[in-house]
Amino acid sequence: MSVDRPDGGSLAERVASRLGGGHTMPMPPPRIIEAAVPIAAPEVDETIVPVNPGGAFLDINFARLQAAGFITPDTGRTASTEAIRAIKRQLLKTAFPNGRKGVSGGSHHDNVIMVTSSMPGEGKTFLALNLAMSFCAEHDLYVLLIDGDGHRRFLGDLLGAREGCGLVDILVDKTLQVGDLIQRTSVPNLSFVSGGRSHPHSAELLASKQFGLLMQELAARYPDRIIIIDTPPILASTEAVVLSGYVGQTLVIVENDRTTVRQLRRTLDMLEGARNLGCILNLVPEEENFSGYGY
Repeated sequence: MSVDRPDGGSLAERVASRLGGGHTMPMPPPRIIEAAVPIAAPEVDETIVPVNPGGAFLDINFARLQAAGFITPDTGRTASTEAIRAIKRQLLKTAFPNGRKGVSGGSHHDNVIMVTSSMPGEGKTFLALNLAMSFCAEHDLYVLLIDGDGHRRFLGDLLGAREGCGLVDILVDKTLQVGDLIQRTSVPNLSFVSGGRSHPHSAELLASKQFGLLMQELAARYPDRIIIIDTPPILASTEAVVLSGYVGQTLVIVENDRTTVRQLRRTLDMLEGARNLGCILNLVPEEENFSGYGY
């Protein structure tokens, strides 16, 4: 990276330095993955009525997603799909270290991936949905996408899901079962769980033993499945920090020329101890990535 910061050094260099030393974690230093193309959160017409007014099936409006820059099952090979594919390959290698889908990384739930950022608007939801679509292109792999951002619920809006039974509800209503939350979609191997109702004590609910058992059940029940959770930003809410203790992989979006070194340091400090912590360097200028090689 060639973008300099007032406190010396480019953001990428300082990220690598921060992750490579002085940050004690029980695993090798996290990886830096430079996105080959910008993956900023797109603007979506919020006046569009959700396709599915409720129920157990979501008929996703692919044309709407494509218009906003998302990957869909009909998207061909582009610089964007190749950038997401490169990230996906590393996540798959960690989730299924022996190469066998259906046998995840032991008791650590490495098939459960959390996507977050330091602050809002850095592209985490955009990446989470694009990763889910890219994973769905894999043979014999199922994907469960969870809207864990109970404050915005942007992911549910993108998929056309109305507010209803979701993640928070099962922690409040003991009569609900995991199967009550999961909605099938028009992508055959993609299922979705909404965030559920707003709750004043959502952080405490996510820190409860019950939530830990829920994550264990999801990971154990679907060992052939990649589970992706879109969470609130680390510095804007406490839920994501709690969630990081239950997932096997954590991705932090670092936006070039926006995320400050101070914000990133605070984020990494709050995520200390998270398993398989990685950073996605977003909005890298074209002259500083490999998109020109045509791979």
